[in-house]
Amino acid sequence: MIKQINCKHYKRNCDKKAPCCQIYYPCRLCHDQNYKGPKSDGCKVETMDRYNVKEIRCRTCLTEQPPSNLCNNCGIQFARYYCEICKLYEDDKKKNIFHCEQCKMCRLGKREEFFHCEKCDVCLSISIKPQHNCIEKAFEQNCAVCMDYLKNSTQLIQQFTNCPHFIHVKCLEKMLKKGLYNCPNCNVAIYKMTQQEIQDLDQINEHMKNELSEEQLKQVVDIICSDCQAKSSVQFNIYLKCSNCGSYNTKK
Repeated sequence: MIKQINCKHYKRNCDKKAPCCQIYYPCRLCHDQNYKGPKSDGCKVETMDRYNVKEIRCRTCLTEQPPSNLCNNCGIQFARYYCEICKLYEDDKKKNIFHCEQCKMCRLGKREEFFHCEKCDVCLSISIKPQHNCIEKAFEQNCAVCMDYLKNSTQLIQQFTNCPHFIHVKCLEKMLKKGLYNCPNCNVAIYKMTQQEIQDLDQINEHMKNELSEEQLKQVVDIICSDCQAKSSVQFNIYLKCSNCGSYNTKK
């Protein structure tokens, strides 16, 4: 009896034969997760070549055939979305997927809601286009939180507001829950302080001066601002204000 692997990544009615080890997997991610290293008894290839899949197998009648979206034997449709280039199958009605010729892979989302940035070499949401900061080959790096390779990621990715770096949306949510509000790559603040927040801390700072000794007031502290990245030497206080932009989002 043929054992079929359950897939947690995609819904589909067929399995793909990995070109490297000739074993059937529901998807390339299932194959990659099974990789245990070059010295293991399993496949010696860490990342399956999605483009070179030559054979698939129907999960209903077990018929083997070349890649397509219909079973040659029982006629079942394998998925509502099928990409003949990436050999990607997805039958989840809640997911929208499109193939980007410039990215050379399928992307999660609606085609009309994305644009391809030539410099970053990746598809991005049209909603961030006006304020988008380009960085050469931005996705050819790992997520600074989970360390997954961004370019091949199946998760939603977004750019930080005040710097050109990218991160998984879920990883950003985890950062914010832990009270981490700076880009892990360059330490720039995710959210810059508003003028109202600065004015409120100005008043608190003035009040706190009365609580400090003369010796403390004479102290000078070297700080770096997470909002503008400027370095300053400022008078000691409970809250340390950037001499360049006025923000209190600073570190010693």
